[in-house]
Amino acid sequence: MTLPSRWLPGLLAALLVALLASPASADEPSWLSSPVVWEATRRAVLRAGLDDAPVRSLARRARAAAWLPEVSLHAARGLGANSTLVTNASDRLAIAESLTLDVRLRFDLDRLLFDSQEVTLLRLADQRAEQRLALERGVIDLLARREALRLRMAAADPEAPPDIDAIVERARLEASLELLTGVSGAALLALAAPRGQGATPSADRR
Repeated sequence: MTLPSRWLPGLLAALLVALLASPASADEPSWLSSPVVWEATRRAVLRAGLDDAPVRSLARRARAAAWLPEVSLHAARGLGANSTLVTNASDRLAIAESLTLDVRLRFDLDRLLFDSQEVTLLRLADQRAEQRLALERGVIDLLARREALRLRMAAADPEAPPDIDAIVERARLEASLELLTGVSGAALLALAAPRGQGATPSADRR
């Protein structure tokens, strides 16, 4: 059966709405629940490489470097001559050659207590902490806007036409969260959903 061409725009719009708009319900898990907020911020920090592990590793390596000695090596070559006068005989000349090696090891054991590089590491840690806090606030802001949109869509009249702007905004917010965290919104909500009702988490996109 061939459909009239005038029906195609309406059918395409209905198909787009069906694909993008899943029913919003007040019973859905909250985007601001503690498990979702915790996991979203944790994943965002790890994905951005702003966790504390690299700085702590550098500090440990700076302290451990105190056990590595500073090695200095010096070599000296000497040449000497000794003349002996023997009665009724010719003089005797003895030549001696020497080679001296000087190897020294120097340990900075005071670095086991404090290393000058730790000042730089502390400054770096402060900078990363500020960046981490800004990132976490950004993630929470996205979660709050997504939660407000969920409640607004849940309260909308089910008989009213689909709110295309709300659908696009929802997709934009979830895409932003996925870029920051590396997982889909469904995977984050699955953490807050009752056991057996949550969506199956998608694989990490790191």
